Amino acid sequence: MKSKISLLIIGVLFLSGCGFHLRGLDADITLYFQRVHIRSVSADAVASEIKRILIEDGLEVVQTAKEAQIVVYLRNEKVKRRILSISSDSGKLEEIELHYRIEMEVRKPDDTVILENQPISLVRDYRYNELAVLATGAEEEMLHLEMFRDIVAQIMHRMQVIRIDNE
Repeated sequence: MKSKISLLIIGVLFLSGCGFHLRGLDADITLYFQRVHIRSVSADAVASEIKRILIEDGLEVVQTAKEAQIVVYLRNEKVKRRILSISSDSGKLEEIELHYRIEMEVRKPDDTVILENQPISLVRDYRYNELAVLATGAEEEMLHLEMFRDIVAQIMHRMQVIRIDNE
């Protein structure tokens, strides 16, 4: 037992010493612009998170499109829940599908399109257990959060390809 703990500690020290770290949502991302304006139409939660990440990364999130180098449009954030299967024996719910969708477009302040309007969507499904309704509800909430983070990460990765000369 003592040797297993020692090996675990040595492994953690080795990984931290070599610069290894888990990439998360806020992992260092190189962006090639300094000033951005975010426009949200029915996508306020994602827009707020994108703004937070950009500000933490040292970028300036400006109030008007005229001040920005790029304008990111986030539209139509939707989360849908759909029944996938019902038991043929009991007629009870068995599987549920969650669908998360948002549209993203990037333009210059003069309305020149940089990234065409594109949908980003994720689908996850899970088994419904009527005997553990609270646990199933918690699982659904966890999937919503995971999907939210994945959508934000995909938007950030798409923003990495944008190259604007710093003015």
